[in-house]
Amino acid sequence: MKARLLLVTLFFWVSQAAEVFACATCMGDKNSPATAHMAIAIWVMIAAIMSVLGGIGAFSFQLWRHATTPLEPHEQLITEDLDRYD
Repeated sequence: MKARLLLVTLFFWVSQAAEVFACATCMGDKNSPATAHMAIAIWVMIAAIMSVLGGIGAFSFQLWRHATTPLEPHEQLITEDLDRYD
């Protein structure tokens, strides 16, 4: 059954391979300025997304680092269990 499913998937993938490649009508000529500008726009969008994800990662790292630091002595007194003094 797995071999049959793999064969059907492989056949579907190979039959659709021609549609994956864009032609000059859809994407324009490789040497046209519009194609170059579109490539630059794609890189700018990737950079924007990566900078946002990098900021989220840096903030998460800062929270993790802050959470693993030991408490200061005056903060340890605040969280001390006072039930033993009753």
